Amino acid sequence: MAALDRIVSMILRAAQIGFAVIVAAIVGAHLHRADSSAWSLARFIYTEVVAGISIFLGLIWLLPFSSALSHWPVDIFVSALWWVAFGLLVNLVGTSCGAVFDWQNVAPRGDECGRSKANIAFTFLSAVVWLASAAIGVFWVRRHERRNVAARSRV
Repeated sequence: MAALDRIVSMILRAAQIGFAVIVAAIVGAHLHRADSSAWSLARFIYTEVVAGISIFLGLIWLLPFSSALSHWPVDIFVSALWWVAFGLLVNLVGTSCGAVFDWQNVAPRGDECGRSKANIAFTFLSAVVWLASAAIGVFWVRRHERRNVAARSRV
């Protein structure tokens, strides 16, 4: 069972890194093109920082010698950061590009609404994956605590 835990943990960490890299690239390109004050770009700066933190933590916890499932409190915290970023981006787009998850009006090239919706979608996916990692971590820690208590009671 320990091998399955490791495999699931590595898949989730890889997804966390991948989604964060996609969000960082989209937001970074927007910040690079933007010609406005830092105050008007605060949502994007926040999202870029959250993506950077996620990439850093995901890379560290992807290493096989780190106990990736025991970091569930940090996973919950990072998931909350992603949910805030998701809310900020959805609030920014509003209804100007149609419904948030309506992909009917998205073009493959040169579409600002498409970039915004892709950014929102990958922010949402990242929040969900971090929350799933936290939930699996909680179950893993609880199961190992019960095993340790049972082993001590037999002695």
